[in-house]
Amino acid sequence: MSDEVVDFDEYVENYEELLENQLSFFSSQRDYFSAYKIQLLKNALENEPKQILDFGCGIGLSLPHLVQAFPNAEIYGSDISRKSLQYVEKNFPSVKTVYHLEKYRDAFDLVFLAGVIHHVPPSGRAEVMKQIQSVIKPGGTVCIFEHNPYNPITRRIVSNCPFDKGVVLIPKRELKNLMNKAKIEPTHTAYCLFFPQSLHFLRPLEKYLKAFPLGGQYFALGKKHEQN
Repeated sequence: MSDEVVDFDEYVENYEELLENQLSFFSSQRDYFSAYKIQLLKNALENEPKQILDFGCGIGLSLPHLVQAFPNAEIYGSDISRKSLQYVEKNFPSVKTVYHLEKYRDAFDLVFLAGVIHHVPPSGRAEVMKQIQSVIKPGGTVCIFEHNPYNPITRRIVSNCPFDKGVVLIPKRELKNLMNKAKIEPTHTAYCLFFPQSLHFLRPLEKYLKAFPLGGQYFALGKKHEQN
């Protein structure tokens, strides 16, 4: 296990180029994955959120899709990389950046994470989950997308990615345990990203495959307990 933390300030300028190179097997357009995840999220939600936090937003790959999918919501972005947040401020002026999460206790209806937890050293994941729990409103929702460690193509992509150096992927069961310990009840989990963009017409089949650990990623939805 590695406790090394990647400094994402070093990758702000060429993050998208690096990511597109890593994901070229699945899609010629990196944006495909961001749009895909937000559509899954929107389909899974019961109610329209009014305040949304993209936790670990990086340079904002998900932000334009969140804005488009939830036009009536206030969208926020947080990240440990100040340089990434400055990039977001420059490129997504409608999004509010968050530098001090402790000021936002019980503030968000929805907290969204895409590929964040595996970048946290295993020893620090419980604390990060508590931090996520603290900013969700009672009864609010968290949606977490993570790499599927049982998919060999995913493991290969991660092993060759410079900003994934030394990361430890987290299985779905372990993520659900972290959520439960932080008083976030998992309500829905599913494997996803079974087909590359060239086979996007097969995506309707994914609803029949969601229980099989074959997809490139998985996601977990959870609700914060009404009473802490």
